[in-house]
Order: sequence, then C-alpha cells, then structure tokens
Amino acid sequence: MMVRRLALLAPLLLSVSASAQDAAKTYVLKKDESSLTYKMNHPAHEVVGTAKPSDGKARLLPDGTLQVAVRANVKDFDSKNANRDAHMMEVTEVAKYPIVDFKGAATGVKPPASLPGKVPVTLKGKLTFHGVTQNVEIPVTVVFKSPTVVTTEGAFDVSLDAFKIERPSLLMVKVDDKLVLEPKLTFEVEGK
Repeated sequence: MMVRRLALLAPLLLSVSASAQDAAKTYVLKKDESSLTYKMNHPAHEVVGTAKPSDGKARLLPDGTLQVAVRANVKDFDSKNANRDAHMMEVTEVAKYPIVDFKGAATGVKPPASLPGKVPVTLKGKLTFHGVTQNVEIPVTVVFKSPTVVTTEGAFDVSLDAFKIERPSLLMVKVDDKLVLEPKLTFEVEGK
C-alpha cells in the first residue's frame, strides 16, 4: 500500500518541482550596490554625475521575457561640483520633473547553465526624463552571479535636445547634445 502511494505521489512531486522551476522570478533592486552615471562633454572638460536609483524591479518570465523598471531622483545626481549640480537641476526643471524613469523588456533571456554566467541583452522600452518620454534601446550585459543575485551593466546615449532640455553652457559654449547614461544595477530575488 505504501509503495502504491509513493508511486502516485512521485509524478505529482515531479510536476510541482518542474512548475517551480518554470515560475517567474521577481527581483528587487539593491540600491546600495547600484548606480546610474551620466557623462556629458564640453570642449573644456567632461562632466560626470552619479546617483543611486530610488527604486527598481525586474521580472524574468518562464518564456524568457525580462521586464525591468528603474527610477531615480534627478536631484540625487552628484558631479562633485555644487554649482554645476545646481545648474543641472535648473535646466532639467527638477521641481517640475523630479524623476527619471525607465520601463522596458527584452525577449529570449535564459539564465546560463552554470553560474556565474553572462547573457547579452537589449532592453527596449521607454525613458521618461524632463517630462518627455522617448523610446530607447539599451544594450546591457546581465550577469547571473548566483541563483538569487543578478547584475547588469551597459551604456546608452540620450539626446538632451530630444528631451527638451536646454543644454548647460560654460563660457558661453554649450555641452554636447549627447549625454551617455551608464546603469550599473544589482538585483536580488524578492524575499531573500
């Protein structure tokens, strides 16, 4: 009788195990281990500012779809120059548009067979900055560090003109239109 019960339970246990592996994984952003960096060029120097994201989540669905949402407070970007940061807050109208926000997705994302492992991904989504939303494609490298920790690194260009931002100037010369944004993010499985 016991053998018969075990024989009936075995397929059930296997199906539960398989469905657990096929379940979506939700990751939360580890703010203390994440950063967003911007770089702008002026003929006299390069400007670099960094901020911690205010929050973020990612979901990896069983079909290989990766969904990502990350946001940051514009006022948190620090270039190590208070005057320059104040001017950036002025031209980005931080009181009116306090958040920079990205929501996007990639398809065909499969965790590597062995950990740690890297997977190249192109996130396609929408970036909202200065009250303007633009479609963007962000090439990133996703590193599956462990069964519960994932990091991403990448870089993409943003046009200040496209986001209707008056380009800051120094000595009557404006910075280049191109701003490079470099996200370095660490996510951990929710509930860990």
